[in-house]
Amino acid sequence: MKQSVRSFAIGLFTAGILLLGGIFFFSTGGEKVEDLAAEDLIDLVEQKGYYVLNKEEYIAASVGDESKTASAESTSKEENSEQESSNKEEDASKDQEDEATEKAKEENSDENDSEKAEKEEEKEKTSYTLKIQEGMASSDISSVLENNDIIDDAGEFNEYLIDNDYHLKVQIGEYELTTGMSHYEVAEAITK
Repeated sequence: MKQSVRSFAIGLFTAGILLLGGIFFFSTGGEKVEDLAAEDLIDLVEQKGYYVLNKEEYIAASVGDESKTASAESTSKEENSEQESSNKEEDASKDQEDEATEKAKEENSDENDSEKAEKEEEKEKTSYTLKIQEGMASSDISSVLENNDIIDDAGEFNEYLIDNDYHLKVQIGEYELTTGMSHYEVAEAITK
């Protein structure tokens, strides 16, 4: 044990020395910022697309910005008041148009709502008497229910029966089922 730990440590030490030597001898070093003159640095930064300002130029620019922003705010307030008055006139005409279109939509929607309600009542009234006989599989029951519009998807309902262990509890008999019943309600009805 002692020998293997010692060999491992010597290997790490040797690898570290080799890496240090490689970095020392083969590194290019590059130019350090400290070695460059201020003018060279400014030229380098400007080539990258930046602006260089000395302290005095910076102060003048920041003071000038404050006066520019104050004058810009006063002119923008004047422009905003003019735009607001013209916008109010446009809004009034748009409001009148909107009210007219809303009335027309309400009349159409009332007619559509009554038609939809009638269709929903027809769907709700659809009922089916399911006769489960001995030996019927849950997939057969699901197919019959889908064919009679009690459920939307036979495969999905069959998976529901299997996942919730209803397929083991299905009882022989006749069951009154209606459109719009949930999977749970149908499963509970046929397993009583």
